[in-house]
Amino acid sequence: MAPLIMNNNFRYFIEKNKMLAISKGLNWDIPTAPDGTVKKGEGWPLFRMAGNPRIPYWLADLGTDIKTLALINAERSTQGMPPITRTMLSNAWQDLIKACAIHYIYVKGASAAHASQYIVRTIRVIASCCGNAEPWELSVDHIASALKFASLLQPSGQLARGISNSVQNVLDFNCLTDRTPLLPAVSVKHRNNRDDTSNFRQSLSERKHSERLPDYNAFWELIRIVFTEEPQTFYDELRFAQAKILVLCGLRMGETPLMPADWCQEFSYLSKKGISAGEYGGISSSIALKYFVEKRSISDKDGKLLYPDIQHIPEMFREIITQFLGRVLLLTQPLRSTLKKQYESNRIFADFQPDQLVTVADIYPCLTGNPFVFEDDQESQLIAQYRKNYDIAVLDEIESRQLLLKEHGGKVKNIVRQYFAVLRKGYESLVPFRNASGVPCKVKFMAGYFKISDMEQLVRLKMPSKLSPLEPLRTTAGKMPPHDLLFLAPIRALSEGRNEGLCDIRKYCFIGVLDTIDLRNHYYKSQNSNTTFFQRYGRDEENQGLTINSHSLRHVQNCELFRMGVADTIITKRYGRRSVEQSYQYDHRSLLEELASMDLPQAAQDLLSAGSSQVLAMVLSGKVSGPVVDEFREIQKTMGDEAAFLYLAGEADGFHVTPYGFCINSFVTNPCPKHLECYGGCRHLCVTDLQTHQQNLVGLREKIALAVNKIEARVSDSIGRTNQLNHAKKTLENIDRALACRPGEKPFPDGPDLSVQVHQVDLFEG
Repeated sequence: MAPLIMNNNFRYFIEKNKMLAISKGLNWDIPTAPDGTVKKGEGWPLFRMAGNPRIPYWLADLGTDIKTLALINAERSTQGMPPITRTMLSNAWQDLIKACAIHYIYVKGASAAHASQYIVRTIRVIASCCGNAEPWELSVDHIASALKFASLLQPSGQLARGISNSVQNVLDFNCLTDRTPLLPAVSVKHRNNRDDTSNFRQSLSERKHSERLPDYNAFWELIRIVFTEEPQTFYDELRFAQAKILVLCGLRMGETPLMPADWCQEFSYLSKKGISAGEYGGISSSIALKYFVEKRSISDKDGKLLYPDIQHIPEMFREIITQFLGRVLLLTQPLRSTLKKQYESNRIFADFQPDQLVTVADIYPCLTGNPFVFEDDQESQLIAQYRKNYDIAVLDEIESRQLLLKEHGGKVKNIVRQYFAVLRKGYESLVPFRNASGVPCKVKFMAGYFKISDMEQLVRLKMPSKLSPLEPLRTTAGKMPPHDLLFLAPIRALSEGRNEGLCDIRKYCFIGVLDTIDLRNHYYKSQNSNTTFFQRYGRDEENQGLTINSHSLRHVQNCELFRMGVADTIITKRYGRRSVEQSYQYDHRSLLEELASMDLPQAAQDLLSAGSSQVLAMVLSGKVSGPVVDEFREIQKTMGDEAAFLYLAGEADGFHVTPYGFCINSFVTNPCPKHLECYGGCRHLCVTDLQTHQQNLVGLREKIALAVNKIEARVSDSIGRTNQLNHAKKTLENIDRALACRPGEKPFPDGPDLSVQVHQVDLFEG
C-alpha cells in the first residue's frame, strides 16, 4: 500500500507557492462549503491576479467536478454500486490546486483562462477520479481513469489533452508523486495530414471547414432579433449593440466589453493644396473603431497589458455603427458619472458624505436600483413608459412622485422592509437606525436614518463581489480608468434583470461592464432557462431552440471579404492579426469561388476559352500540377506570358475531372485510350482534395487487394496467372502511391503518357 506521508517534492512545491501567494496579498485558506463551493467574493480572482479583466475567472470551487462525478455515478449504477456524493477535496488536493494556480499565473505568466480551464479544472477532474487517494499516491490507473472520463465529457479530446499536459508538466515534471512518471514518454506515430481524408471536399462547390461558419437559420434569426426587436431590458439594449458589433465588425466576443467610451477615431483626407478630397471625387473623411486586441496582449512583471488598435469602418456601415454606439454612450452616461465619482473618491456612495445621515428612501435605490420605495398605483405604467426608450426623464418623474408620497405619508413597500431586515441581519449594531441627531434608535422606516459610513462598511462586508471595479486597466498606452469604458452596466441589478422592474441608473452604485460570460450565456444554451436571445426573442418554438457560436460571425465576415476579392493583407490588418497565414484559417471559400475570385491577365482572357481559363486559374493558384503545367511554366519563363497562354490554349482545352483526380491534357483530336485507367501510372494524373476521389481510390484498392488474394490462393505455373498477379500488384502499388500524395501532387511524375496511342505492329507491313 502506498505511504500516507507526502513526499518532500510535494511539500516543497506547496510551501514555495504558498509563500508567493501570501506575498501577493492572497488568503491561502479559502473558506469552503461542505461540497467545496466558495462564496462569491471569497475565492481568488484569477483574472485580476493575471492582470486580464476581459473574463472574470475565479477560483471558487474546491470540490469534486460535477460533470465527472455524474459519469462516475452512471458507471457505478450499472455495476450496482451506490452513487458518490459531491464533497470538498482533501486539504492536499486543495493545496495542489491553489499552488498550481499561483505557479502558472505568477511564475509562468499564464492567462486566467488557461489557469482556470486547463490547470485547475483538469486537476479537479483527476482528483474526482482517484477516490480517496492523495495527490502523491496517484498511479497510472488513476490517470487512465481520468483520461477515460475526460474523453467522454469532451469527445473533441481537449479536456483529455489538458489532463495529459497537467500530469506531464506539473506532477511528473516536479516529481510530486511517489510513482513517477505517471505519463511515460512513448513513441507516438503522428498521423500525416495527407492521410486524413475527413476534411476532403466532396464537390467543387463545397466550402472548406464549413462547420466553422454559423448555422444559416441561427445567423439570420440573430440578425432579425438584434436589428428589429425591441429590447426588453436595459441590459438587452447593450447586448444588442454588442451583437451588432460582432456582426458588422467581426470582433472577438472578448473584445467588445472593453471598448473605450471614445470609441470613434476620425480621419480627414486633404489634397496637397489642403482641399478636401471629396471635392475631387474622393473621400473626405472616414472613421475607425478603437478597441483592445484580444490575442496581442503584452506581459510584464505585473501581468497582461491590453494592446490598443483600431479597425476602419466601411462607409456602408458608418451611419448605423455611429448611431447605435452613440446611443449606448448616451444611455450609460449616468453610470459613467457615478463610477467616475467612485473612482476619484474610492468610496461606494460617492454622492453622499461619509458622516451624512440618509433615509431609507434615499439609500434603497442606491443599493437595489429599484426607485419604488413607496407604493405607487402608477408603477406598472411608469415602468412600461421607461422601457420604450429608457428615457432618463421618466426616472426623474418617478423620483418626483416618490418624494410626494414620502411627504404625504405614503406606505413603504413590504419588499423594502424585507430587504433591510435581511441586509442588517447579524449586523444590527453595526448599522443601526438613527434619529435626526444621529443617535441610534429603534427601527423606523419613515423617520429613521442610516449613517453613510456605517452602510459602506456593511456593504463591503456582505457584498464584496458586487462592488464596482475601481482598478484602472493597464494598457500599453498607459492606465485607463474604468469609467472610460463604453459598455458600462449595473452589476446584478435584480430589479432590472429578473424581477420585471427597472434599475435607476442615476443612483445605482454597483457598476461594471457586460463581460464575456454574460454575452456567452445569450448565444449558447446554459443550465439557466430563457437566457439566450433565441429563447426570449425567437419567433417560434423551432427558432427558440437555436444557438450560435459568436466566433463564427468573425469567420463568416472573413470569408466574405476573401470571396469579394479583398487582399489578404488588408484582411489581416483589419482584424489585428500578426500574419497573413492567420487570416487563411478563416477562409472558407469553395474551390469554384477561389477560382472565380482570381484576376487573370487581360492577355489570357483574350486568348483562352472558358475551359482553358479555368485551367489557368487552377495553375496560378497552385491547385494542380503535371506535365502541361511544367511545360507552361517553362515557356512562360523563357518566351513570355503570351506564348505560354497560346500553348495553354492549344494543349489544355479543358479541365478534366476523372473519378480518381484531375487531368490536364488535350483530347481535341482523340479521346484518351486509357480513360478511367489513370491509376495505371499516367503522368497526367493529379491528386485532389475531393473526398469522392479518395473514396474511389480506396474502394478500388480494396477490390484489387481482394483480386491479389484470390490469384495467390490459386496454385498454377501458367504464364497467364503470373501476368495477372504482376499486373494486379503493380496496380495496387500505383493506387497506394496516389493515396500517399498530397493534393496537387503527381503520383507518377515520370510515368508513361497513357493518352498516347500505342503503335500496333502490322504483321503484313513489309
